Amino acid sequence: MSMKFTPEEVTEFGKQLGEVWLADLTVDDMLARFGREEVLSHFKPEEVLPHFKPEEVLPHFKPVDRLAGLKPEEMLSYFKPEIIEEYLKQLKKRQR
Repeated sequence: MSMKFTPEEVTEFGKQLGEVWLADLTVDDMLARFGREEVLSHFKPEEVLPHFKPEEVLPHFKPVDRLAGLKPEEMLSYFKPEIIEEYLKQLKKRQR
């Protein structure tokens, strides 16, 4: 018994078969196939970062990089004036 299919039917059958296969694919299977770097490359940072706490992310960056993009007044606004004054005194002592 022979069956005849049109190219369109074969294409549609292939799509359906692919969807069934993808539905059973686990995340681990996907990562084994594509790798974490490739999967993550398809996401923007703002799509990924909300899933992490700052204290989980910041240790992966150098201190200078943690402050990138901040204006001096934005950096200093987190410190009490006494701490800033003490630091300035230390800097003046080093310059002597």
